[in-house]
Amino acid sequence: MDNEKDYYEPDILSVTDENGNEILFELLERYETEENVYVAITEYHDETEEIVDADCEVVILKVLEDGGDEYLAEIEDEDEYEQVSDTLMSMVEKKFEVEYFEPEQ
Repeated sequence: MDNEKDYYEPDILSVTDENGNEILFELLERYETEENVYVAITEYHDETEEIVDADCEVVILKVLEDGGDEYLAEIEDEDEYEQVSDTLMSMVEKKFEVEYFEPEQ
């Protein structure tokens, strides 16, 4: 009988904002097409109280490369964003056994 418990270990991304501040994000899911790479991330919290109080907003971004360095950018094309967002959120829901909903407008 195996007594070891499976522990979830998040993939952490360190992102530097335009002001030079480091922000930690948890990589929830990665989606690759022939042309592009996209990620679903959420701000990382390691303290129990922070996790409970967090809004857990999922952010969908495109991974771009410049001179061998990768950086994250907003998806400016609305149709591209909708398609990628639907795909990534479906992957996140399946992986974490959660359900997200879009508020009615």
